[in-house]
Amino acid sequence: MDITIILIFQPIFNILVILYRFFGENLGLAIIAIAIISRVLTLPIILRQRRSMVRGKEMTAKVNEIKERHKNDKEKQQKEVMAIQSEYLPGQLAGCLPTILQLIVFLNVYNVIRSLITGSASVFNKFAYSFVPTFPDNYKINFNFLNLVDLSKRPSEFSNNLGALIPYLIILLLVGVTQYFSMKYMMSMNKPAPAITQEKNINEKGKKKRKGEKDEEKKPEDLSAIVYQSSQQTLILLPILYMFIGYNTFESGLGLYWIVTNTFVIIQQLVLNRPSKTQSVQIQSVPNIELA
Repeated sequence: MDITIILIFQPIFNILVILYRFFGENLGLAIIAIAIISRVLTLPIILRQRRSMVRGKEMTAKVNEIKERHKNDKEKQQKEVMAIQSEYLPGQLAGCLPTILQLIVFLNVYNVIRSLITGSASVFNKFAYSFVPTFPDNYKINFNFLNLVDLSKRPSEFSNNLGALIPYLIILLLVGVTQYFSMKYMMSMNKPAPAITQEKNINEKGKKKRKGEKDEEKKPEDLSAIVYQSSQQTLILLPILYMFIGYNTFESGLGLYWIVTNTFVIIQQLVLNRPSKTQSVQIQSVPNIELA
């Protein structure tokens, strides 16, 4: 048996079935609970990744400052940039590992829910722990949720019945909306640092305006800026794509899981992005800079 099945897939499957029975054979509540649990367990990973991103911004800011300070001395510029990169890059590379682990957990949760929906109770009996009772023969999982949707059905199965289709379309819409905002808040963490300090940038713009010169936008020189610009283009397209694929491909139980995980990410980012008292004091203490 594959190591990921033993360490991740099998435990998640057993926890989901335990929750299903705990909530009175309500698969919808079990899916909501497993989505929250999976996000809570990976929260330390997210926090570590966030610290890695902050360090990445610090590195980018320092590199841009060096390039600006030694723009006429390429040899010294390269030497100092390499010194900064040797200090920050090992931590940045380690920051990729939490993302990989989080992806593995997500894919296994996805496979667990899909296996239970498509394979019914007989699939679980193959992975049940000795202390978790198996399902009896011919047992049928209760896929009904709130007497509105069948968690094992896809929206496309109700294309000829508009009244029955509406709840499934609402789930698809919530998938797209929550995906959009979760991506938006996550992308705010990746916003690249400015190439030069704010005060210097304002003073230079002021001089250009006094001389009647046109401002020229600088093209992003670092990889983070390029990645950020590319991700902005997918902000709207990707949620729409998920909704389109989900209409024909995803059972509504998977859509419910997706909505809960996205909502958790939105709340998480709103809390993490809330400015602290220290930051508020620093912002208030910044002196006004006049262009005249």
